[in-house]
Amino acid sequence: MSIVDRLTAFLKKNGRDKSQTPEGFCPNCWGRQEYGAQFYEAVKNNNTDFNHPNPKVGWILDYADKHLSAIQLQEKEEELVCPLCKTSYRPAE
Repeated sequence: MSIVDRLTAFLKKNGRDKSQTPEGFCPNCWGRQEYGAQFYEAVKNNNTDFNHPNPKVGWILDYADKHLSAIQLQEKEEELVCPLCKTSYRPAE
């Protein structure tokens, strides 16, 4: 699943719930760096409707490349590791 698909699915499912983290992103960095609040502000400023079948996703790609690519979890052995804070997580089963 692409970064845009994960972010749009997250917003469709959780709305503006700032206590949740999108799948594949470091929960530690998402909250500590306040990417959640920044992302929600960007969604609001771009007036995006994620319930529409074809939301405009160009700005999401730009935002994700600039701010969120560093906190995507990476698989190492049997864990998911954040390259930024080095925190490791066990995948949900």
